Amino acid sequence: MNWSSVKNLMIAILVAANLFLVYNVVRQGRTLRYVDEEEIRGAIELLERDGLSVHFDDVPKEKFKAYVYESLYSDEYYTEAAEALTGSKRELLYALPEGGISIRTENGSTVEFDTDFGFRYVSVDNLDASTYTEITADNFEAFSKNKSELTASELKSHSKKAAEILDEAVGGDGELSTKVKLSCYDESTDMTYLLATQTLDGYEVYSHYALCVFEGDELVFAKGRWYFAPIDEKYSTELYDQVNILFSDLETLRSGVATLLEDDGEDTKISIDAAPESEPIEVNSMSACYVIYWNSEKTSLFFIPAWQIEHNNGHDIVYNAANGTVYSSNQ
Repeated sequence: MNWSSVKNLMIAILVAANLFLVYNVVRQGRTLRYVDEEEIRGAIELLERDGLSVHFDDVPKEKFKAYVYESLYSDEYYTEAAEALTGSKRELLYALPEGGISIRTENGSTVEFDTDFGFRYVSVDNLDASTYTEITADNFEAFSKNKSELTASELKSHSKKAAEILDEAVGGDGELSTKVKLSCYDESTDMTYLLATQTLDGYEVYSHYALCVFEGDELVFAKGRWYFAPIDEKYSTELYDQVNILFSDLETLRSGVATLLEDDGEDTKISIDAAPESEPIEVNSMSACYVIYWNSEKTSLFFIPAWQIEHNNGHDIVYNAANGTVYSSNQ
């Protein structure tokens, strides 16, 4: 018997077996992590038949596995946020006529908060901040068109500074963090502008942004919508996947009726502008994010996984991924 040939045959069999095992492990891992592509293509065909056009490349392929997070809301929320932002102790607090709170700190800085997590920070009393009042997340790109780009080192430096300030205000090193999306430099005023979004576990918190204005290396102004408190608990939950949400989206657009989950846990039916069946609708983008809800006593806040869908007809709808209800609609 040619033992050399037998040995080579056994080695070849072992190699083939290992390759087969690796292939199955990789395939199983992909199945656990990603939605089946044929399922997505089949769903797209059905949606197209009923008038909702979805491009395969615009549907996220990765399964949405995320926690529900809870943050306990402190009576000292405004004071703690203002002191973290300014690096100074509270000197004066008063209620604003339209609602919300204004806090002046010992170093002369002022932070204002509204009742919907909006904030406005001015570093010193005499800073003329009227220049920045019209800049928002929606128009920042247009605002920056006639401005200069930052160098890589400048962007890194200012992004780090903005993140240090904003993340410190939410407790630092937590699940909530800062992601800078856009930036520009205005040579005429020597001001640097950053647009940041608040993220949770890498997903954007819907409609939470911060416009940060630097004079040199100093943050002199900031405004936006932000949550300034740490996460306390997290919970596992089943989520609606992207395929199921797309079918819910079609139903919502055609019926003109959406189910809205209120902070008290009750479902409410709301009306949106229904799209006529003769009108083709196209999904422009679909992305995972987080949305926020108060508990009924307003003693804690819940961050819920969600799906945001933008359409070519102007309907932008955000769906709660835990129960499929509509969180927000611009129509």
